[in-house]
Amino acid sequence: MRVARVLVLMASVAAVVAAAQRRPDQKQDIPLKPIAPLDLPGTLEMYGSGRFDEAVRAVARAGDDVGRNLRRHWAITGAAWIAANAADRPRRQLVAAALALESEALRAERGGWRISDNPLCAAACVLDWAQQQLVERGAPDAGERAWYLAAAALASGVRDARYLHRPIDPARNVVPGLLDRAAMRFPDDPALRLERAMAAAARFTTLIDTGTSRPVLAGNPLARFSPDFARLRDNSAADAVAMLESLVDDPAVGPEAGVRLGFLHWALGNDEAARTALTTAAARATDADVRFLAQFLIGWTDLARDDNAAAARALDAALTARPGSQSAAVLSAALALRDGDAATADAAATRALERHGDVDPWRLFLYGHHPRLTALIASLRAEVAK
Repeated sequence: MRVARVLVLMASVAAVVAAAQRRPDQKQDIPLKPIAPLDLPGTLEMYGSGRFDEAVRAVARAGDDVGRNLRRHWAITGAAWIAANAADRPRRQLVAAALALESEALRAERGGWRISDNPLCAAACVLDWAQQQLVERGAPDAGERAWYLAAAALASGVRDARYLHRPIDPARNVVPGLLDRAAMRFPDDPALRLERAMAAAARFTTLIDTGTSRPVLAGNPLARFSPDFARLRDNSAADAVAMLESLVDDPAVGPEAGVRLGFLHWALGNDEAARTALTTAAARATDADVRFLAQFLIGWTDLARDDNAAAARALDAALTARPGSQSAAVLSAALALRDGDAATADAAATRALERHGDVDPWRLFLYGHHPRLTALIASLRAEVAK
């Protein structure tokens, strides 16, 4: 019975902007449709007055077809609403940028991040337009910063790291990623620097299960045939490591940067560097989730090199930080079961099953700060309400 319970638990575990901003009298490939039954100016007024949920519900009730068509109206109908009150223009730009972001959060929830009636204007088109409005307001401020953090969490939730960060390639004229643009506006902000580093690292932390304790890094097949592509990829990995390393001593984001750095090193095959980064992060972490992740990843990497005793110690430390967290409990139970200790395995499984409603940090690790999106949108709304 104990073995069965453990087994059950284990089984459960800028060109785009330009296209969007074409004048209505310019020739377009797809005619601009009205957005009825959604009154965009009225919805913007509603959102700007602090009736945030009501405004978002209006967009949601309009349906997916209207929502997708709305994307092409921001640069026309939305821009006209902004321009209608010149004295209030900066505030209106923040209102429009915030509602545009929330409208794309709805599209993402419904699986429509990249789906568009007009290939030139999916989610990235809307966020690019919104970001341009924020830049036009003038000097960077708290409202713009809150918007970037929410946008980063949103795009991370759909694993669109390439929108957030694009490595510089001198041979190609590439629009900087959203967080690359944020770095130009807030060069010394540790939270935004961490978001950018996480996006850079995300290209190298997509792993393929090999059926062994050591997955392999998913690579782009073009690297096999193009030395230039392979070189650019290697340089990008080194840049991601450097970005994270520059943050590990920061008092606010340093421990999480260390966890992200350790996992990146491990994914790249740098096992000793991974262990050093993770051990340092575990020692410095004051947040229980970050400490859990550091110890869990130490245990996971120990398992990959067949050091079961070290893995068990690290997993115990992870479960001390977050008792009953399923990712660590599954591995801990599996180790105990392998050693023939069914009682210990059963106890670990039972504690995990009793932790109802728990959001295990490891399960969402590769989705960046998407779990914080609701709180980040609340912070953005607070800036709009000022």
